[in-house]
Amino acid sequence: MSKIDPPKISLVTSCFNAEAHLETTLRSVLDQGYLRLEYIVIDGASTDGTLDILRRYESQLAVIESAPDRGQYHGIQKGMNLATGDVMAWLNGDDTYYPWTLSVVSEVFARFPDIDWIVGTPSYMNTRGQCTRVSGVAASAYPQTDIRNGWYRPDLSGYLQQESMFWRRHLWDRVGGLNLALNYAADFDLWRRFAEYAPLVSIATPLALFRQRPGQQRSSTGALQYNAEVDLICRNLRQAPWLWRTIAAKSEVMRHLFRMARFRREPAIAYSGSKQSWELTNNWRTVARTTLADTLLEHSLRKK
Repeated sequence: MSKIDPPKISLVTSCFNAEAHLETTLRSVLDQGYLRLEYIVIDGASTDGTLDILRRYESQLAVIESAPDRGQYHGIQKGMNLATGDVMAWLNGDDTYYPWTLSVVSEVFARFPDIDWIVGTPSYMNTRGQCTRVSGVAASAYPQTDIRNGWYRPDLSGYLQQESMFWRRHLWDRVGGLNLALNYAADFDLWRRFAEYAPLVSIATPLALFRQRPGQQRSSTGALQYNAEVDLICRNLRQAPWLWRTIAAKSEVMRHLFRMARFRREPAIAYSGSKQSWELTNNWRTVARTTLADTLLEHSLRKK
């Protein structure tokens, strides 16, 4: 592989009263020692110990801003407006990256200049920071038309994991950033608009951990509002096929089974042990992120 300068990566964390997990989030980024990092933290005027934590890392952060805002998405947009990097992402104040995340992201974007948008294998942790699950299907397919049509929603293809997303700056600029009229589903809307211009390329390794805190975070407490905004976004878009919608409505297990049965030819990046490098492939893969065994195990745990 020829020597290519690593890209400048701009990361934004938007937070409010995040002292419980913020330091873990910050260290998951900063301890990687990525030299071309621009890390911006936008705080919504926290009243707990958040600012004390941020001051301890002030020398390693490009920007710390603390002022009242209109919520998480507003904070993210403010941070992105200040960003100057070639590659962009945001990381919530209770989620974390893996130690290899930025080096993998850097190599991939440097090696494949035509790739604009990537996602890692979804993984999850509990409130204690223990990794509880890594999706069993490596580099699953993410059909561009499915994302563009708004089919990556809980009752169809499931969520796209925001924590694992990275994209080139020109893609963000082209779609105009977040729609701040949306309070719960602005990320869903952003992915749909990204897919108007670029395919989402999956990487066969996890890049981030989503911290599951049921009843404490917007993804659980705001589920009804999220679904209402998704319905609003999708009202004039093409609907998923009738058979898919009918099967998906029956149960969560049936939804998973249908995803496993849908195979699409899509780009993906995986590591070649023989070549010792990340390689781009384009083959037939399922759109499911979990195996049948994973699905049945999770279903059995929910019944307990």
